[in-house]
Amino acid sequence: MRFHRRFEDGWVNGYVVGIGPEFLMLCEISDHIHFNGFGCYRLADVKNLRPAPYPEFIEAALEKRGEIQPETPAVALNSIGDILATAGRLFPVVTVHAEIDKPNVCYIGAIISVEGGVVWMQDIDPGAVWELEPTARQLDTMTRVDFGGGYETALALVGGSPPAPVEAKRAPLRLVADNG
Repeated sequence: MRFHRRFEDGWVNGYVVGIGPEFLMLCEISDHIHFNGFGCYRLADVKNLRPAPYPEFIEAALEKRGEIQPETPAVALNSIGDILATAGRLFPVVTVHAEIDKPNVCYIGAIISVEGGVVWMQDIDPGAVWELEPTARQLDTMTRVDFGGGYETALALVGGSPPAPVEAKRAPLRLVADNG
């Protein structure tokens, strides 16, 4: 299958391997005709979903290269929180996109927790160096999640396991009384 998205030029290509209430999961095929991990895309952003042209060619190229479609991971597609929580347990790093606010930015890292409408991540930079302090990101801004692809795999391979995170700096809680 292939489709367009408002956040990127060109087509997104792959096999649809799961559909939830708000997201679909794609076993992605790169422009170089290799399997390249999985992506979860918001259904609201998917346009012109249709069969890819020349499927016989794509399948023959993958077969001649000895590529076998990877087993679909047991990622829950019920909500963005479920996607992040389950993908975070299955993959050492996950890429998240919040394309409405930052169209050309993604964040890659280990999922620490999903709670209270945020995902806590320990980020890894493009040089495969782990940040020590976790970062919170709003779930309702997430438009796409990727995992198991070549880039994520390479970062995890070079960066190794994340170090124990340092406690994030959080604003102190204040009690506010309503004295009516």
